[in-house]
Amino acid sequence: MTSTGFQRDISVLVGGAVLAMAPLVLGDYWIGLLTQALIYGAVAAGLDLLIGFGGLPSLGHAAFFGMSAYGTAMLTTQANIDPLAAALISVVGTAIVAAAVAPFFTRLWGLGFITVTLAFGQVIWGLAVRGGSRTGGENGIVRIPRPKLIADVLSTETGFYVATVVLVAAVLFVISRIAHSPFGLSLLGIRDGEQRMTALGYRVNVRRSVVFTIAATSAAILGTWFVFFNQFIGPSTLEWKQSAGFLLAVVIGGRASLWGPFAAGVLLTLLETVLTGETTLWPMVLGIFYVIAVLVIPDGIVSIRSQLVSLVSVARGDQK
Repeated sequence: MTSTGFQRDISVLVGGAVLAMAPLVLGDYWIGLLTQALIYGAVAAGLDLLIGFGGLPSLGHAAFFGMSAYGTAMLTTQANIDPLAAALISVVGTAIVAAAVAPFFTRLWGLGFITVTLAFGQVIWGLAVRGGSRTGGENGIVRIPRPKLIADVLSTETGFYVATVVLVAAVLFVISRIAHSPFGLSLLGIRDGEQRMTALGYRVNVRRSVVFTIAATSAAILGTWFVFFNQFIGPSTLEWKQSAGFLLAVVIGGRASLWGPFAAGVLLTLLETVLTGETTLWPMVLGIFYVIAVLVIPDGIVSIRSQLVSLVSVARGDQK
């Protein structure tokens, strides 16, 4: 392991330890809100593998997030399957669906890929809305049981939050390892020079299909956890606006940085919840925020540090 890789691993562990201490200073409301924000942030980080490294901007990522959540909900409430077993079945099933469609989707590029993922997401949303008693239609599925872990730790807001921190840290750890592996570096090469990588013998579509499946699987894992947290799932989880929110987090965070989209996903979730309670103009506020972010920090929040360093260097140069 390189020193840089070791530093990344340590950063994930330290960040997880700091977040785990939040219940010492925050009440149940904010702990619950932060739990959801961490889940969304981790989904955005997984999507960054597809967008930032694979160069494939998706507008249907919520389909895999919600598909796994619905699967878990239906298996636990209608088939009376143990929640952990239901989660495993749903995640594996979603991964299989992603692997099946990936070779067809990833043959497209740019607008074509965006369009086909959007269409796929809308199909899944339509199935949920028209699913009748199976999916609960527009009313969704309620009273979804949580898994029984050691000392029933998931029964409290604090216990579920700490478990969420552990899960999110594990997901980010794996995503980071994949992104900075030879496979991840080859994705960057394909993103920036597809023809050259093809000439070098790389099977471009296979690698794109693999990263598509990995990103979808990470969303599926977090989708099952999300449904355990809320103990409810509805069609809004599958809407294109949800996918747009994940995509927006990657854009604002800075592609191919992982931690930037994660931080942006967390902050946008917190901001949306707070502002929704204060104004009905949340979509307008989000749009303004997006425009400002693109104009001021076009490379995402990860570029703020380098911009500050440049400003300091310029200021020191002027002083001399």
